[in-house]
Amino acid sequence: MAGAAVDRELSTRFAVATRADEAAIRRLLRENPMRGAVSVGFQREPDYFAGAGLAGGEDQTIVAHSDSRLVCMGRCTRRECWLDGAARSVGYLAELRLDVTARGRFGILREGYEFFHSLQRDLPADLYFTSIAADNERARRLLENGARGLPSYRFLAELDTLLLAVPRRALKAKLCIESATPARVPDLIRVLNEHGRRRQLAAVWTAENLRVLENQGLPLGRFLLALEGGEVIACGALWDQRAFRQTVIHGYSRPLAIARPFVNAASRIVGTPRLPRPGSTLAHAFLSPLAFAEGREAMLPDFLAAFCPLAKRLGVEFLTLALPATDPRLPALRQSFSTRTWRSRLYRVCWPGDAAPDVSGSFLPDVALL
Repeated sequence: MAGAAVDRELSTRFAVATRADEAAIRRLLRENPMRGAVSVGFQREPDYFAGAGLAGGEDQTIVAHSDSRLVCMGRCTRRECWLDGAARSVGYLAELRLDVTARGRFGILREGYEFFHSLQRDLPADLYFTSIAADNERARRLLENGARGLPSYRFLAELDTLLLAVPRRALKAKLCIESATPARVPDLIRVLNEHGRRRQLAAVWTAENLRVLENQGLPLGRFLLALEGGEVIACGALWDQRAFRQTVIHGYSRPLAIARPFVNAASRIVGTPRLPRPGSTLAHAFLSPLAFAEGREAMLPDFLAAFCPLAKRLGVEFLTLALPATDPRLPALRQSFSTRTWRSRLYRVCWPGDAAPDVSGSFLPDVALL
């Protein structure tokens, strides 16, 4: 296999994933959820590669086999993102999974990172970053402490991913809203990129990126535009990715499992988000990409309300939205919607000798592309 490497001591073979690895990758994702108060699996049924290359990104998935079993994987997605107002090549590291049968074999991670870095060395991205759940203490201890042989993880910011329950009753429209059309694509791209320049790690959007989305579950008609005097002042999309990427609830911590029947009983009365049954796929869709003209950010709650009728038609129970944990709009969102929050931490990933630029400011990657 092209680009393969072998760790003889551990009898582990590293390679870039191909179609032959597809079923084994899906098995690894199904059987190794992210543990926490809510154990969640991020799955790729029925075809791992159906969710590759979102919005023109370039995916490279590394796999490690021990004998004939896939025991570890990780993905890097390269795309153009905004860094300090300039379009730069950025790599997002995701889907790091170590099979339960390989727990404690730290060498697999070390050799896997070395193999990945060797593939990137000739044409590296300007910056690599990743995210880790704030309550995933095991992963944080391992990666934040700078274990020997691993790249360094430098904290950037905290990100709040919100699940907003779609209200049962229709919310009153307070904005002038229309669906996007081909004639509005230039306005759509302009607002997305003007907003992105003010945020670190936001994707750079082009007409081609938007065209690709048509075949990835996001037709142009699911973009909504907010208008004022005929000018686009906000834009966003309701992106239901369940056809190729699923968030599956694997289980709850013991206290939460005991409380779940009472929480769900209360949710039917007061309209708060329910706790889905273990084994179910979360009925959610991303509100991403999402952008506002400068100075119009405070209209976020009213703009999100405009997506609720579309969400109901699609059978979506939750809207998924990510914002910086320090975003001043969070209290207004929590007052307007019933929400649950999943906090993660963003890190810059650096190898010795890398010339990654120092970046600071407001970090807001497009959550549907992570």
